[in-house]
Amino acid sequence: MNAKKVNKRIKELQPKQILSIIIYTLLIILTTAILVTASPLIKVAVVIAWALYLFTTEKFPVDLTAMLIMIVLIVSGLVSPEQGVSGFSNTATITVLCMFILSAGVEKTGIIQKIGNLVFGVVGDSEILQLLVISLIIVPLSGFVNNTAAVAIFLPMILNLSHKSNTPATKLLIPLSFISMLGGTLTLLGTSTNILASSILEESNLEGFSMFEFAQIGTIISVAGILYFLLIGRFLLPNRKNTETKEEKKASIFLAELQIRKGSKFIGKTLKESKFIESFDVEVVKIIRGKQSYVRNVLNQDMEEDDVIVIYGNEQRIIELDKRENEKLLLNFDSNLRRITRGTAKIVKVLVKGTHRIQNKTFEQLGFRSRYPASVIGMHREDSEVSTQRIADMKLKSGEVFLVKVAKSNLSTLEQSSELMLLEEIEHEYDPRKMGTAILIITAVVLLAAFNVLPIMVSALVGVFFMFITKCLNPDEIYRSVAWDVIFLLAGVIPLGIALQESGAAAWVADAITSASFFLSPLVVLGLFYLTTTILTQILSNNAAVVLLMPIAISVAQNVEGLGIKALSLAVMFAASTCFLSPVGYQTNTMVYGAGNYKFIDFLKVGAPLNLLLLFLTTFLIYHFFPA
Repeated sequence: MNAKKVNKRIKELQPKQILSIIIYTLLIILTTAILVTASPLIKVAVVIAWALYLFTTEKFPVDLTAMLIMIVLIVSGLVSPEQGVSGFSNTATITVLCMFILSAGVEKTGIIQKIGNLVFGVVGDSEILQLLVISLIIVPLSGFVNNTAAVAIFLPMILNLSHKSNTPATKLLIPLSFISMLGGTLTLLGTSTNILASSILEESNLEGFSMFEFAQIGTIISVAGILYFLLIGRFLLPNRKNTETKEEKKASIFLAELQIRKGSKFIGKTLKESKFIESFDVEVVKIIRGKQSYVRNVLNQDMEEDDVIVIYGNEQRIIELDKRENEKLLLNFDSNLRRITRGTAKIVKVLVKGTHRIQNKTFEQLGFRSRYPASVIGMHREDSEVSTQRIADMKLKSGEVFLVKVAKSNLSTLEQSSELMLLEEIEHEYDPRKMGTAILIITAVVLLAAFNVLPIMVSALVGVFFMFITKCLNPDEIYRSVAWDVIFLLAGVIPLGIALQESGAAAWVADAITSASFFLSPLVVLGLFYLTTTILTQILSNNAAVVLLMPIAISVAQNVEGLGIKALSLAVMFAASTCFLSPVGYQTNTMVYGAGNYKFIDFLKVGAPLNLLLLFLTTFLIYHFFPA
């Protein structure tokens, strides 16, 4: 960038932006001074404060934030270089990586799809029966297969079930996500948080958890979660399909850009005169003419050739508009794009997964046209966000849904994306010939670890090796199956746990809790750990919350009578795996948030009572099954 461009950018800055730059600069200078001169305890406190801020605001993707934390810890001397990069070789990181691959191997065989189609075909129109069947499938499955993968497979199937049975999708998708999380508490392999917590215990020269050591607690809270939805939760779930308000209806329609081409009957007429809105049954947001935008009084603007009309319309209206010639939907919202999707094309709904590789990027920054043989024609977004910009300049969000025009022959490319998810059932390229082999491999991994024949990490690595040599997965599929942002997040935050212990910060917090424990019963202390983890998990990620609290839990357990190390560890583990209060606390929540047209408040309404129930139930069960 040359000097003229730099000067131009500086002149364009608003007073608020300038103030923000000054504040951030001063904070960075102050932070640097503290990291150079302060005691280790204060250094760790500052790093944690920045970590909380960056994880909460998502100024950077969470995996990049984790890498930044790792670098700061090394440079500041809080951990050695070897300790700083130890997260990459940590047993938790390697095991979680292997579980992504093993889950993909089972998924590719089509066994999960086959079970779902078989069972969903006979549930009928009963909402209670649908909830029960979904629960009975997803709970045991999530104990052994990555629950994000399980939800990704079942989500289109349940949307199809909703359409056939006339049960609103809003009544089924939150239960799918929440119950998949509960199923993850059945085994050590159920979630990455379980594996991470057990690994932290082992790194502290303590005994980790065995495969089914806490299965009895996981089973009871899973049953409690199912009963909650059958008896209480289903009445708290929104009924969007039958009782849509104006605002809720707006959540189910899409933004699109329609260009007026030569020969259009609308040229020279106003929107009002031409009855444009009545003709297409859409809502007009604004008119774009060259570099000008008309937001006010749009109905009385004469339309000209090449005008772009930004509209709101439901899915069917967008499909109908795509067939017109003189009023053409802009592919990828690009006025200059003339490439037509080749082959027999169809329009499908696609959801942005909770991955930071795509989040907060525009379609151009993502390189959508070059990466996917498809064209975007509609985006789900509130009109207030489009008043000052083109849709092409909008940044994508996790859980967002958009309409894509794609050749049927290219659907599989979209389906295999690690960043996007098709919200409809298509013919999958499964390999049922490998079904028995994949199931045998995953069973062997579980049994070898359960009977302590091999450590969990070793048995998982052996399983990945056999997935490869038996051709259940090819090398490309192996690399594609791994959620690399989760791996880098784990590798980056693990050193923070080491710094907490070595700086004395964990011991300092533990001493404060120990002092308070003289006035509190062990059961209350256990409940407080559960509650603290639940809150932190909503702010950070579940894995970051575990890394912060596990060292403290270990120190407290060593100093408080009546509480064992495993009891406090389980309180942290279970709370981190039950993120019900928001759509951004856990990836499966984000996935169903967009697909089900939920509102943020829906998760709080349904999740808060369940979190409260599990706070008391789980705390009591841990105290009962894992006495000091």
